[in-house]
Amino acid sequence: MADLNDGGAYAVMGIGNVYRVIKTTEAYYAQFLQDYQRGYSDGSEAVHTTIQSALDATVEGRNDYVVVQPSDTDYDLTAALTMSKKCVHLVCTGGFGYGMGATNACRLHQTTDGQAVIAVSDSAVEIAGFYMKNYQNHSAITIANGSYGLNIHNNTIVMNCTSTTSDPMVAGTGDGGGWGSIERNWIISQSGDDYTIASIITIGAGATGARVCDNEITIGDGATATVGISNAAIKGMTRGNTFGGAGADCTWTHCVAVNGDGNAIGNRGVVADHVLVTGGTNDKSFSDNMNGVNGGLVDDQD
Repeated sequence: MADLNDGGAYAVMGIGNVYRVIKTTEAYYAQFLQDYQRGYSDGSEAVHTTIQSALDATVEGRNDYVVVQPSDTDYDLTAALTMSKKCVHLVCTGGFGYGMGATNACRLHQTTDGQAVIAVSDSAVEIAGFYMKNYQNHSAITIANGSYGLNIHNNTIVMNCTSTTSDPMVAGTGDGGGWGSIERNWIISQSGDDYTIASIITIGAGATGARVCDNEITIGDGATATVGISNAAIKGMTRGNTFGGAGADCTWTHCVAVNGDGNAIGNRGVVADHVLVTGGTNDKSFSDNMNGVNGGLVDDQD
């Protein structure tokens, strides 16, 4: 069997360079460095002490992986982690295990005003296994125009919002997010008080074919969410998402908004007096969406 440290086994599977990220404060740092540090033929090193350094070492289209080690303390960020190269994977395997969301094995905490946790600006990237703490009222993940075929899955985002102008937690711009999937993520209010957020996940009309599926979103702390998921993509699919709330301490106006040429299928929400799904085209866009009226026995859309 090939030595996993020499890259041979990875190469057989079509994987490029594998970069490992570990904090120098971890008790096993010296041993980890001895076991996994190596130089690649392009001059880069396998082990890094910051996530951005590892991302910078990747090469576009090589199918490189950045694997982040768990930690007892946050990975504090002072700028957004930039994913600007096609087909790069950013994962924490220690965060996997849930069918939806991630454990808090690796916490990415943005500490600087005006910065996202992760900024995506190229295609076919993967983000998975992370627990993200946004800077107050700012997005956790931004998706720039021109970023297609994304795979953003199995992350936990704990919302820190206080303002009536809070940004979406996942915010697409232009055609960002088209032909890709945002799925199996868990987004939940953690802090803030009496805030309003226009949309928690936002995908634009230009993001043709975007899928936002099987996510769980729960609000509380006096929050009002005008829309949970706004998927304005033509031929977009918003399926199997669930929307919860902390009793009388929160309000969903709508849970899902879709394009007239989009679909909302199998979504569930605790909306009693408001419409679960808005937008779309009657008899073409909707199926099996249920709100909280009469104990959830009503299929409800605008």
